Amino acid sequence: MKLTTILICFMLLAGGVWAKESARYKTLSSAVVRAEKKALQKRNAQVNISFAWEKKIWLSDMVHRRRPGFRDVVVNVEKKEKNCSGILLSGKNQVATVAACVKGVKGFELKSVRLDFINGKNAQVSTSMIKVKQGIAYIAVPEDLTRGLEGVPFEQLPQGKSLEEHFGPSVLGELTQFFISKGVLSARSRHFNKVRLTLKQGDPFYYQGKAVALVNTVPTRLPVSFWGGLSEENLVVFRL
Repeated sequence: MKLTTILICFMLLAGGVWAKESARYKTLSSAVVRAEKKALQKRNAQVNISFAWEKKIWLSDMVHRRRPGFRDVVVNVEKKEKNCSGILLSGKNQVATVAACVKGVKGFELKSVRLDFINGKNAQVSTSMIKVKQGIAYIAVPEDLTRGLEGVPFEQLPQGKSLEEHFGPSVLGELTQFFISKGVLSARSRHFNKVRLTLKQGDPFYYQGKAVALVNTVPTRLPVSFWGGLSEENLVVFRL
């Protein structure tokens, strides 16, 4: 075989290998770009929600014996505050968080709700803008607050279906990783591994690129069901 023919064959072979590697690199690059875009979308959809409650303390609450002409007046106002996480939903000018954050403490009245978005905008919204459905509170927000932000897609499950029943056992593996990534370990394990518990009430759990549940209560260790598997009891699932 002539040298020229050998060189041509080598160049064709090298060209084929380069084309395959180039296509593989482009595929990997596209996957990385898509993953980064989804991660950015999730971060930008995060909302910090501050709730403020008040409870009026009346004179009648403190005085047992009332003389004729007694006049009941407010003598003090107790206040409580709470911060929860929420997410901006795709296709809706709504922020979702868990209903437990809205309910507050017995005897206290919800007076104000403040939303802080990742774009630096914030606003006080009326408590009348909150609608509770199936354990999730949906807060309507003005369009000018969310301009430039993209909400996250979410999936609603049928009534009575758990995440495992709807998606299969693989979802529990990702839920386990989600909890661990937020520091949900025993106190001893957190101390040994030097990790902090960063999970917040209202944090979203994503599966297959969609928000499927919100954290209702924050466990201090991995929640285990009666049968020994991972429990979903700390979540509220989006429902139809």
